[in-house]
Amino acid sequence: MELHQLRYVLAVVDSGSFTAAASVLHISQSGVSTQVRKLESELGIAILQRTTRRVMLTSEGERVLPVLRAAVEGVDAVVAAADDLRGLITGTLRVGTVSGLTWRPVFDAIARMHHDHPGVEISVREGVSTALIEEVESGELDVAIAAWSGHAPEHVPSEVIVDDALHAVVARDHPWAARTTVAPDEIAEIDLISLTRGTGARTALDALLAREGQMRRPRWEVASPSLARMLATRGLGVAALSASTAASWDDVVSLPINDPDARSRLGVVWRDPASPAAAALLREIDPHLGSAAPPRRVNARKK
Repeated sequence: MELHQLRYVLAVVDSGSFTAAASVLHISQSGVSTQVRKLESELGIAILQRTTRRVMLTSEGERVLPVLRAAVEGVDAVVAAADDLRGLITGTLRVGTVSGLTWRPVFDAIARMHHDHPGVEISVREGVSTALIEEVESGELDVAIAAWSGHAPEHVPSEVIVDDALHAVVARDHPWAARTTVAPDEIAEIDLISLTRGTGARTALDALLAREGQMRRPRWEVASPSLARMLATRGLGVAALSASTAASWDDVVSLPINDPDARSRLGVVWRDPASPAAAALLREIDPHLGSAAPPRRVNARKK
């Protein structure tokens, strides 16, 4: 059994196909396939089920995958620890962000990491908050900037960046535009424009509707705040968005909702213990957070 064979299996699983894995690994597709088959032959089980359209884990593969991932992470941790003792930060840093994130400190921190630690292979991808948090829990991501409503994520450390009230965002010629607040029962009865499930603002909206005894879906569901803005400015409904999202928009009116529990939070979540690369990123981000929690709670050598 070779370490690179384990990495190839994980690459196929994480990317969804042999072709995509080969692209990520910078080797031929046949090379990936051959090494995966060798590993399966040595283990005496089929890990992957190959079809003409997709690659799936077999039942045996589902059971052995966590062990394979732990083995690779264990080896990487040994290498990272040795590098850390020598004053180096190397390895991989997988960062997830909510779609359309405009919080500049995280991108400034990634840029500094790229410049100061060229031995770290950094990747960034967007996603829905619930999925990003789950990927940090499972080890697919090291750090994520995600949103939630209510209690903080249970199984990973987190720190709040913005604790935001949910607002009703309307066009300037909307009947509500001259008002200063909106009642929760009014939100429950209006045509709503909302982000998709898994975002902090949507979770806060669903909780508000539940408190009002309403389980209906919003009239419009969109993937980004900019799309919600375009619908709202055209009078197609009332957008339920976080206050900071609409704070700089001059073509809408952003109204507080009279419900103190209608809030969403944007924050950073990370694996614990954090890798040296993740710990370095958290230290870069830390001055922009509400406390110094990440650097104190991650296992990494101080600079």
